[in-house]
Amino acid sequence: MELSLSIASFPLDAETAGEMEQLINGESAQCHGLLHHELWRKAYANGFAVLAYTETGDLVAYAAAADLVGLHHYEWSAFVAPEYRRLGLATALADGVQHSLSQRGAESELAAFTENDEADAWLASLGYGCAFQERQFEAEPLASYELDGSIVVMPFAEEYAEELSQLMEQAFDESVLPVLEHNLADPERHVHLMHAEGKLVAAATLSTEDQELWLTALAVERQARRSGYGKAFLLWARHLAHEKNLERVMVEVETANEAWPVYEKAGFKNQATISYWQPQEQ
Repeated sequence: MELSLSIASFPLDAETAGEMEQLINGESAQCHGLLHHELWRKAYANGFAVLAYTETGDLVAYAAAADLVGLHHYEWSAFVAPEYRRLGLATALADGVQHSLSQRGAESELAAFTENDEADAWLASLGYGCAFQERQFEAEPLASYELDGSIVVMPFAEEYAEELSQLMEQAFDESVLPVLEHNLADPERHVHLMHAEGKLVAAATLSTEDQELWLTALAVERQARRSGYGKAFLLWARHLAHEKNLERVMVEVETANEAWPVYEKAGFKNQATISYWQPQEQ
């Protein structure tokens, strides 16, 4: 059987995106998310798809890569129709990804796949090593919730820019600052701040994808930790999802993050573990 590969840049045309959607119809939400389904048609999205077609023009596999924060850092994943697996298509897609990354001058990359033995072995055979893993949690919207009277959550305001930067750098490290800058500039990402008695105690970025409210970069001020603010932020986000008529709230937490039990206390359940792989130095 002869197969051909082509590369298409985001935003994808309606026909190509429709074929890609049909191929993963019925697959898990994790699959859709890893393939950046929400970005395929976005005018501002910086990314591409490597597409594998049969000689009759049927799409049977593809990889999708996106520069999520505008730093020439790409995350990619791939999907092959079950009946076409074990034909080397996944490796051909990975080669196509590498070719396009080189053309685009990518500075770094991560391959993101749901943890499983087969995917792990394949990526290792390509010379990738697992850089880190994240637990993916989800929770249903919460119909009723009120913050304590001394706590308020508000959209970002410029007057808190310096204080927010200090909080984020303290919670992560200085590498988070360009990501924060991108989140503040992106019209579809919304940074929210939590104040308690007039003091900034926590912050997170919210975005909506495929009827899901995603909460990322949740940071709690060091001296305010273990005071319930992280849990309160998560419960507030669940209620916000209810008000927006969304289906679920999603978060990803690195497995090395010892604060992950807070998510379970706020009603989140671990749905999958995502492994992030990067090329090993030769």
